[in-house]
Amino acid sequence: MIKIELYRDVVPEPLAQQIIRMAVLYTTELGTDACPPDHPLYVISQIYLGFEFHAYLSAIGHPGGGNGELLVAFDDEHPDTAIGFLLYMPITDSVDSCGVNYGAVREASRGRGIFTALMREMLSRYPLASLSCFVESVPLYERLGFRVEVARSTQVQMTTDPNPGDQTMTVIDLSRLQGHPVVIQAHEDALAKHGHAAIAKANNEASERVDSLFRKAETFVKDRLLNSPTA
Repeated sequence: MIKIELYRDVVPEPLAQQIIRMAVLYTTELGTDACPPDHPLYVISQIYLGFEFHAYLSAIGHPGGGNGELLVAFDDEHPDTAIGFLLYMPITDSVDSCGVNYGAVREASRGRGIFTALMREMLSRYPLASLSCFVESVPLYERLGFRVEVARSTQVQMTTDPNPGDQTMTVIDLSRLQGHPVVIQAHEDALAKHGHAAIAKANNEASERVDSLFRKAETFVKDRLLNSPTA
């Protein structure tokens, strides 16, 4: 049996570490650039994502932390092991709106409706929700009541709000991490292992991949809105 717990005060450190490890494991799925594991700088994408999650989870329950909330799914067979999570932020000056940051389910536990259960629990608390996802995930969220709104970088922005307007939620600024010693060391290690030429080639391929995802999202949204019954 699946049990869902809400954390809106302090996230216990052992649980926070589980969530961070799960997020880092699925960097390709969660990162907006969909960086593949075979990319020479994949580890740096993992570092950035890990830092971001640590910042969000550490801020929960603290003044100025954005009032973020974390839903975690557990299985009765392994009650101390998180098998899925959903991280989201309430919208400023709203009691029924939120924006989804991230969500994932362990691969071994997928296909059991866990992510759907997490989303429904969130929507019971905040019925007006917004999120961004890759084109492939749009049908999942449409089944949960979300509708396509606009293309947002490499992803599709969706919402359950019939009258979405300007909304503000806390977002972590990762730009300062570029000079972090861990990131600098990871860059140096990648250069030593792969060489400048391989890194440059991989970065060009990454730029092409992001551009392709950008066009894919824009084309999808344009077609979807054009063919929408309400268009």
